[in-house]
Amino acid sequence: FQGTTNQLPTDVNAETLSERSHYFDAGVAQKIGGLTIGLDAYYRKVHNLLDEGQFGAALIFSPFNYGQGRVRGVEFTSNYTSGNFSAYLNVSTSRAMGKDVVTGQYNFAQDELDYIATHWVHLDHDQRLTGSGGVSYDLDSTKLGADFLYGSGLRADFANTAHLPDYWQINLSASRDFDLPEFGRFDLRLALINATDQVYEIRDGSGIGVGAPQYGPRRGVYVGFTKTF
Repeated sequence: FQGTTNQLPTDVNAETLSERSHYFDAGVAQKIGGLTIGLDAYYRKVHNLLDEGQFGAALIFSPFNYGQGRVRGVEFTSNYTSGNFSAYLNVSTSRAMGKDVVTGQYNFAQDELDYIATHWVHLDHDQRLTGSGGVSYDLDSTKLGADFLYGSGLRADFANTAHLPDYWQINLSASRDFDLPEFGRFDLRLALINATDQVYEIRDGSGIGVGAPQYGPRRGVYVGFTKTF
């Protein structure tokens, strides 16, 4: 494609390499009555960190390597059950970084390659804070539920030096089993996705290996029906 509008930013390339890493993980879990909580911490020191990106007009994944990588984070988990009521909450914080693109260089502009060669940069899927949680209650054989997700925003801009605004989404659900004499037993489910119709962008088309914007789902109502024979 040289000399056309689809030509690559640079013409440097090297064969994709296998990733090698040292992985350390430590965690603890404690059960107190109906409550279970856990805390886990991890760290990875990586050589030839393997990543994928969607470059150019054809948005297919292309692998490439960073010469060095380091990934670390802490995850908190909890769940609670009491009678007909249950709830859960998960929160994690992480940081994933890479330095010096050593393969697949043809997908990068030269100024970006030069910057990454001397700076630690965030990986495209790096997000400082992520959370999820939910509650459910069995009300006279009808199961009612609500859950949420939260993210502080994925990376964006030149060499992933910025990040998108934080986002959140709330979902509601209900389900019930029915037993009709002539039809038998079946399950009916109703789900309301993104109940507040929150509009949020997961990616904006900028950043390393991000070729197009992506959005979270708008409000949607879904009905599910299950019959066991």
